[in-house]
Amino acid sequence: MPEKIRKLDQQRHELKALRYLLDNHPESMQDRAELPSREDFQTAESRLIFDVLVNATSQADAVRAIEDLDLEETEVESFLRLGGQFYHSYPHMVKERGRDFREGKIEILDPSE
Repeated sequence: MPEKIRKLDQQRHELKALRYLLDNHPESMQDRAELPSREDFQTAESRLIFDVLVNATSQADAVRAIEDLDLEETEVESFLRLGGQFYHSYPHMVKERGRDFREGKIEILDPSE
């Protein structure tokens, strides 16, 4: 029986990982083996932000591109106001959880359950 987690909790973990990657951009994007992959992110909006980070050449470019995203579940201004310095463990957590999702060990809890 897989562990079930709330979508909101997963989204929070992913956004913390992304915020850490943004705070340390572009250096944070250099070691691709250590980075979570796009597929490790379970929410579509997190994948969009990750795509921005991968494609941006500077932190300023990444911030501008994130500001231009039309996101419904993520408050962009709040995301950008956060500091990511304390979230150094979250990219690795997202990477591990991504593997667990693919292996069926974790599922997003259906809100109707």
